[in-house]
Amino acid sequence: MKKFTIFLLIINLFFFSACNLFKEQKKKEPPPAAPAEELYSKAMELYEKNNFLDAYEMFQQCRTRYPISELGIKSELKMADCLYYQKQYETAFTKYQEFSRLHPKYQFIDYVHYQMGMCYYKRICSLDRDQTFTQEAIKNFEILVTQFPSSPYTPSAKKKIEKCKKHLAKHILYIADFYYRTKAYNAALFRYLEALNNYRDYIASPDLLRFKIGTLYLQINQPENARDQFIALLKEYPQSSVAPLAKNLLEDPEQIKRIEDTKISIK
Repeated sequence: MKKFTIFLLIINLFFFSACNLFKEQKKKEPPPAAPAEELYSKAMELYEKNNFLDAYEMFQQCRTRYPISELGIKSELKMADCLYYQKQYETAFTKYQEFSRLHPKYQFIDYVHYQMGMCYYKRICSLDRDQTFTQEAIKNFEILVTQFPSSPYTPSAKKKIEKCKKHLAKHILYIADFYYRTKAYNAALFRYLEALNNYRDYIASPDLLRFKIGTLYLQINQPENARDQFIALLKEYPQSSVAPLAKNLLEDPEQIKRIEDTKISIK
């Protein structure tokens, strides 16, 4: 009888231990993951309140838990947007670039390419600084224009390309004017020719630029090249304000000594 009682006690002890162990394990189990819709909705609420830091974390959760779902992919793109609106343009560009590589057929991939251009456009520097960002903005916007001509973002991209090229033209003229002021005429001439040959359509006064180039050729004793520039000026811009001066210099190159061409402003 005693043995049977002891046996029952052992069975009960084992049963209660097992129950407690089960309860312990149940307590330690992580809560079920929130649905993708719930995570994305909460992230969008934060995003629309311009709380991009917390929105990024919530989108990241959705992306991590549901990587191949539609909302997971949307969250991946929104993560890049959050970085963009926090002005973390370099990191945002990397995210957009990665997204375009992973999802080249995505419904709004044109938007992704537009934003890649904007990541550089937002960092364009003043005329006296390096213009790598300007050039990269043009390159990325041109990809959009070429690959997605019907995109709603293409008109804006075209306008920004034009602004970028005008900025590059002004940058080149800024450098050329500096060389001219310091009497580094050959260096100035090289830059003026670069502006004329590559950015003529983005310069407000290409006639004045051609005249400037002609006078520079005279100053470095290359009258034949100067003559070519003045003839081209009279042919292309017969109504130009400097056409009479160009004609006079064609007839008598020595008049260059009496022309204060440095006062001519090229824009």
